[in-house]
Amino acid sequence: MYVAPVGDRGRSGIPWSRNQRRAAIDPLLHRAMIEIRSLAARPERSRHPDGHLAEIRLIADVCHNLPGGERPRPAGEHDPLIWTWQTADEFQQTWLRNRLQQEGIDLAFLEQAPRLPRPATAPNTRPTWRRWQRPRDVGAFTAADSPTFARLIRQAHAVEPQSPTYGPAQTAFIDWFLEHLHPEACHILRPSRPDETQFRPDGPGDLRQYRALVTMCDDALIVDHPRLRASQVAALPTNLHLWRRLQLAAVPRRSQERDVGLWARDHRNARPHCCDLGVDNPSRPA
Repeated sequence: MYVAPVGDRGRSGIPWSRNQRRAAIDPLLHRAMIEIRSLAARPERSRHPDGHLAEIRLIADVCHNLPGGERPRPAGEHDPLIWTWQTADEFQQTWLRNRLQQEGIDLAFLEQAPRLPRPATAPNTRPTWRRWQRPRDVGAFTAADSPTFARLIRQAHAVEPQSPTYGPAQTAFIDWFLEHLHPEACHILRPSRPDETQFRPDGPGDLRQYRALVTMCDDALIVDHPRLRASQVAALPTNLHLWRRLQLAAVPRRSQERDVGLWARDHRNARPHCCDLGVDNPSRPA
């Protein structure tokens, strides 16, 4: 199938088509996987002043939001390609530029895109007089402590179909994420609603997407969308008072909420030597 050059649309300011997005995203993910594996096996090939682990981290980080980025986005959501380009640091943007230019892709659409809105912030947990909605699905909210939340995620991940290419990296990131949960926090769960973005279809079995308010090790509150087994979530005890569930149900979602990908980016920037994606621990998946 013929795919028109990506730059033909970018120069006029018209968003890339789905095929044009795929033509940009697929080579980036392919090159990222090859380079990460190469750097893990041959650290001396690194071009980053802080070494191969820093380069692996930056490549993995800049590609974090690219899978699925060719799909049309609901109104009001950030374009993942523009978001990736505008939030990349100098090394990451150079990496993106070189890989896209090697594919003959014009960068005008990315370079001329308007600046994105203010940075994402923590999700709200209580309504205010100015921001509230009629409570919805009050009975759907439940809380899970960190060991329970980690168990739910790992058991759900175990029944997910695993990609031979991206599966090991995804498993390593999940382990890294769960190791950074606040050890004494309770995390809020509810099923994702039909009017919210579904990152993947339901299934197989009783796997469903949930909206989770997660407290991390630095007390940051973020939003995540894990796929969990509905039967296991339903078996959790009813551990939230009715008043607290009413408050949560009356809170409208913010348009720019800080999610696990953004938290991970900020955490790694602040702590560059933090264990990252299993690449510096041979006992963990790589």
